[in-house]
Amino acid sequence: MLSKSRDSSASESERIKVLHEYNILDTPSEEKFDNITKLATLICNAPIAVIVLVDESRLFLKSFIGIGNGDVSKEVSFSAETIKGNEILEIQDTLTDKRFKDHPMVTGKPGVRFYAGAPLLDENGFKIGVIAVFDVVSRCLTNDQKDGLVTLANETITHITLRKKTIELEAKTKRFEELLNLSTVSPEIHCILDYSGKILFINDAVTSILGYTVPESIGLSIWKFCNKEDISRLVEIIEEGLKKKVKEFNVEFRVKSKHGQLRWLSWNMVARQGRWYTYGRDITENKRVESELVRLSFVASKINNAVVISDANNHVTWVNDAFEKITGFTINDLKGKRLGDLIIGPKTDLELLKKARLLIKQNRSFTVDLLSYRKDGQPIWLSIYNTVVLDDKGKVDMEVEIIIDITEKKKAEEELQVLSLVASKTNTGVNISDAEGKTTWINQSLKKLTGYSLAELKGKELGDVLSKDEAHKELILSSRAKSLKNESYEIEVQAKTKDSQSIWLSVSNTPIINDKGSLERQIDLISDITQRKQIEHELLEAKEQALQLSEAKEMFLSVMSHEIRTPLNAVIGMTHLLIDNDPKASQLEDLNVLKFSAENLLHIINDILDFTKIETGNLELEAIPLDIKSLACDIVNSLQINAAQKGDKLTLACDDQIPVNILGDKTRLYQILMNLLGNAIKFTDYGTIELKIELVSENEEAVVMRFVVKDNGIGIPEDKQSYIFETFTQAKTDISRKYGGTGLGLAITKKLLKLYKSDIKVKSKEGKGTEFSFDIQFSKATQKTGLVKSVEPPASFIGKRILVVDDNEINILIANRILSKWGFDLEFARNGREAIEKVMTKTFDLIFMDIQMPGIDGFETTSIIRELDDEYFKTIPIIALTASTLQDENSKFKACGMNGHILKPFKPEEIKNIIAINFSK
Repeated sequence: MLSKSRDSSASESERIKVLHEYNILDTPSEEKFDNITKLATLICNAPIAVIVLVDESRLFLKSFIGIGNGDVSKEVSFSAETIKGNEILEIQDTLTDKRFKDHPMVTGKPGVRFYAGAPLLDENGFKIGVIAVFDVVSRCLTNDQKDGLVTLANETITHITLRKKTIELEAKTKRFEELLNLSTVSPEIHCILDYSGKILFINDAVTSILGYTVPESIGLSIWKFCNKEDISRLVEIIEEGLKKKVKEFNVEFRVKSKHGQLRWLSWNMVARQGRWYTYGRDITENKRVESELVRLSFVASKINNAVVISDANNHVTWVNDAFEKITGFTINDLKGKRLGDLIIGPKTDLELLKKARLLIKQNRSFTVDLLSYRKDGQPIWLSIYNTVVLDDKGKVDMEVEIIIDITEKKKAEEELQVLSLVASKTNTGVNISDAEGKTTWINQSLKKLTGYSLAELKGKELGDVLSKDEAHKELILSSRAKSLKNESYEIEVQAKTKDSQSIWLSVSNTPIINDKGSLERQIDLISDITQRKQIEHELLEAKEQALQLSEAKEMFLSVMSHEIRTPLNAVIGMTHLLIDNDPKASQLEDLNVLKFSAENLLHIINDILDFTKIETGNLELEAIPLDIKSLACDIVNSLQINAAQKGDKLTLACDDQIPVNILGDKTRLYQILMNLLGNAIKFTDYGTIELKIELVSENEEAVVMRFVVKDNGIGIPEDKQSYIFETFTQAKTDISRKYGGTGLGLAITKKLLKLYKSDIKVKSKEGKGTEFSFDIQFSKATQKTGLVKSVEPPASFIGKRILVVDDNEINILIANRILSKWGFDLEFARNGREAIEKVMTKTFDLIFMDIQMPGIDGFETTSIIRELDDEYFKTIPIIALTASTLQDENSKFKACGMNGHILKPFKPEEIKNIIAINFSK
């Protein structure tokens, strides 16, 4: 039986590779193999025997008896079939075997009728060939003959293996002799030492370097040659290395020659099998040069560019600090190595590096930009300026390389290439202009879009060529002014193509700033939005028609939204003041404002259909005692927070002659002033806003007052001032997108002033500011309004823990102000996730839960809390805080597990009542 086969795991390519490694193909006949084939014929009693090596495409007959010489094709062969299996292949009658009945050796000479072959398996299980016997008559082998054939196969492998090892040994011997001869003539000292340092072998270089003959040196200790001042350092290095199991050392120390001269030698030492194998190279001259370069290195160490000095063999001897900062490599990393071997990486151009090294061999300097890699593996682009320094004989003495980090420059170049590629391929028009806005390049898309070529646009400002419309001239000029201030802009302008076709263009401009902060160039991305503009126009017309059809309904909804939002501003502003000031007698005026704002909001909610009443004439103004100064102060104070957020200064100027109490509708007057001041804040950034109230005239029964709201914001174009008081109308088409709003505020204001038999006037200049003014006549009052009395909390509230969940800081301030006065221990959460975390880690007596929050809303947060395992999570009261009318959400409150709700804006009495109800359960 054969063994060791690895047919199941070894591929055919591996088998062929192993066969070629034996170097036995196409070799002459050898007696030891011929003896094996003779023995095969005797054992198997067969006239023909062969040793065949199966190549990738043929059969090589290493030894044969009974047939002629020559290679045989592998396509159809007994041997190729034999090595497919692991056992002897025996064919007792070839004429009955369909694989070989047509084989040339069967149909022709010698007329083979019998075949038996054993695969040749080497020691690793590779089948490299076959030993086989043939006969011209049908027959079979005995078991002993089969065992004998297997034995001969193993013997053949043994001869092949021994033959390979013999050849390898002869090669190693020859190589050793060559190395020995080389060391003998080498200019470097080669020697073998025992572990004590005794010289066992040394070459002739010892004579030229140290003056000793080889016989004089043999048996001496290496320490005899070493300079005494260097011995302690050398011993310390070797001992420390051996402790760390280091086997190879590279050390430099001075040796004393036979005649007393000191020379520097660089020694490479390898410890192996109780011996030191060393060779020493004379570096005395290098040391001298290094000493001379100390002053140069001092200067080089102070510059920002990296400096690398290498010896004649391209091995680094010195680098400055800048090199370490740029690459991360230190002198210890590089010394004795080639710079290029350390800074290369996966994407380094090795061919470029190879060319550079070839130039050094030719004693030529060079400059090259090379993608390199820092010590930490980060890619970096280096510009390397190499200078070859020649000695007196014209040979390379050293190399000096100045290295500059050009990574950022390369990135900029790559980004520019990408930009150029994208710009040339994109369907969007691209115009690149200089700092003055004059075109330097356009892409093909812009040419198709406008019809103008680069030659026609180059050196001109694009807006001057494309837009002749005076209506857009100011927009283009203001946009150019932004570019000169290094500001980007986006505009939409109507233009004309070269063939006078009218088109709408969207222009997005990006200024490119250089390292000095100056404008270097501008890039315009230009899109054709003609179709969009047509659609917008059609949509606008359709919207106008729809608004006309459902004006009553839409007005009702818009007024409702606007009216609710207006008094909320007052509540928020005064809540801020109440937080900063204790509610003592001196702050009662602030409390009045807070109460006034809350009541005003409730009044607006109740009269949400007022706008319809105005249209039908059913709305009548109230005539109740009113303190104009107090109302104005409340309004201004309530808007200070909003003004501060915009960086504005909001001031109030009241005429001292204004009576304290008059009769009027404070809700409507509040609404008018809030609309005007709110708009002024919205359209003013870092500016000044003033509310001015003047006494125009007075008699015993009535007074006429002038109200002026003035700002220095964006202003209103003169041609738009006539219809800004129309519903759903704003001064510019982009006002709503930039600043928000529906365009109803001024329309409502104008209608309310008509009820006062007054009209509003406007003075404005675009970019300078706006002034609204109106006069109102009020009847005089004879009584004053009272103050709100504070509500005292029950003693049972003290010490109870409440969690308030709301994402609005102002709402949190409201809750904090109200609840903290009653002795509650409060905590706050800004979102649902934070609320869940607090409820799971702390115990609360009640939770106020806002409904509308980003991420997890109040409904989902409550559901998650109720689903937690502990009974505490099932029973803790959770009260909803909502601004909804609750008609569509009552079922949701119950479904998610809430115990009740409070409608915003809420009153202290309502909060106290719902808390008391839940605590009493």
